[in-house]
Amino acid sequence: MARIITAAVLAPVFIYITWFAPVTAFMAMIEIICGICFIEYAGMAAQKGIGVFRLRGLFAALIIPIAFLSASSVVFMVMALVFGSLALSSLTDTKTGVERLIFTMFGIVYVGLAYSAPMLVRTQPDGEKLFLLICCSTWGADIGAYYTGRAVGRTKLAPDISPNKTVEGFVGGIVFSVLSGWLFAHFFFPASAMLMIAGAGLIGGLIGPIGDLVESMMKRHFGVKDSGTILPGHGGFLDRTDALMLTIPFFYVFLALIGGLA
Repeated sequence: MARIITAAVLAPVFIYITWFAPVTAFMAMIEIICGICFIEYAGMAAQKGIGVFRLRGLFAALIIPIAFLSASSVVFMVMALVFGSLALSSLTDTKTGVERLIFTMFGIVYVGLAYSAPMLVRTQPDGEKLFLLICCSTWGADIGAYYTGRAVGRTKLAPDISPNKTVEGFVGGIVFSVLSGWLFAHFFFPASAMLMIAGAGLIGGLIGPIGDLVESMMKRHFGVKDSGTILPGHGGFLDRTDALMLTIPFFYVFLALIGGLA
């Protein structure tokens, strides 16, 4: 019940901010989620005894999406300064410094780059529709994989990482992803956008499960069940957005390849 209530409350807010609110409000929402995700990542690492450089890592993860909206050179400068600062700090701890540096930099790249993509997509013409298109496809894949797996799942997909995932569920997720993307696009995109719609469906179905498995692998390594407890019935924001953290960047690259960016 908590899972349903949380989704019922957050989904309308998420859609309203994406579709109707100013772009600045959308960016603020993404920055908040980005920050929470890095904090959750650092918290998981702490369970393993890894002291991630939290404040500077959080700052870098938050600044990277904004830097991407400016220019690639700004991103490079930010990353160079952050890496230099963290490298100097790691030198003071000869026992765990390298481990802290590596895990902090991974968290910055994992979270910061992932949450740059929603902003880049949203600032495109019809960006709110493009963003919700890939979201619908990704969510469709997740729902389809779950119910197909429960109904006919037999063959384990990645038993060492996520024992409940099946090959049958994965295939069902692809089908549901394509159908979900097509259904959304039927109301908001012209028929001439079929290539983009098909791309969103396939990315949601094929890449989304990889994003989910990546986060499952991290949780298994850190020895935690959920990334956090902020979302009753769902765990943390990393648990709820892990698939989107890969599908949205891939969708942005796909749009660039087909010439669908302004």
